[in-house]
Amino acid sequence: MGKMGNPGVTKFYTEFLRKLHEQLGYTVWILSHAGHELPLTNSIRQAPPLRDNEKIYNLEGQVNHKRAFIENYVPKNARIHFIGHSIGAYIILQLLKDKSIKERSQGIYLLFPTIEYMAQSRNGWFFTHIVQYFIWLIVFLCWIYTLLPSLLQIFLIKLYMIFFSVSNSHTDTIQNFIRPDTMEKVFFLAVDEMHLVKERDSVVLYENRDKIKLYYGAADRWVPLEYCRRLKRDIPDIHAEICTHNFEHAFVLRHPQEVAVLVANWIMQ
Repeated sequence: MGKMGNPGVTKFYTEFLRKLHEQLGYTVWILSHAGHELPLTNSIRQAPPLRDNEKIYNLEGQVNHKRAFIENYVPKNARIHFIGHSIGAYIILQLLKDKSIKERSQGIYLLFPTIEYMAQSRNGWFFTHIVQYFIWLIVFLCWIYTLLPSLLQIFLIKLYMIFFSVSNSHTDTIQNFIRPDTMEKVFFLAVDEMHLVKERDSVVLYENRDKIKLYYGAADRWVPLEYCRRLKRDIPDIHAEICTHNFEHAFVLRHPQEVAVLVANWIMQ
């Protein structure tokens, strides 16, 4: 079962999931973050607005969202392998505080885990000191973007993808993601993360150390290598390693299949 980073859009993980299923043959579930993947505008189902529904979309609400899915949709006899990316790693650690979920967990794989002091990382500093003050402008520009002709939208996305070497398979996903009602929820969660993800939950990590594997990026601007070193110093027998393949934090944009093979090998060990 996969828990993703922020933004939490399942289609960014399609290639990763496809390869993972191909390697293992297991049933694979992935959960978006509440409010990050919205129904089409003409759908009879609509997500509640952010205003007056903050408890649904904040970090605690996202944990509850995942817990509800497990309780209502995952078979009670299923042995679950949890895969968490970025803030998804933090969410999994919170879920493991639930005894029934902990007992059903078979393995826990935390990729580029943002589980401590996010605001003190390089990207966290940039977000809290600069980006946070321009969220209103970014949301406004997203609204302007939605008014553009579809061909112009795609052209702008293509320029972005060429500049950042992003796979063409993400074109439609990015186009559908750039919506002001989605963006305000994404940034709302990000602000909450900066406030809440501080001291590492060493108790949960220690209690589950026989099942957990953490995978840190060698140059991750969200997770300094010092965090990995401190973790291994505090819990020497925990399985934590540093990536030697130059995979970036947002691995799904360029290396989804390679990381899927890596995770599949861990699960099969």
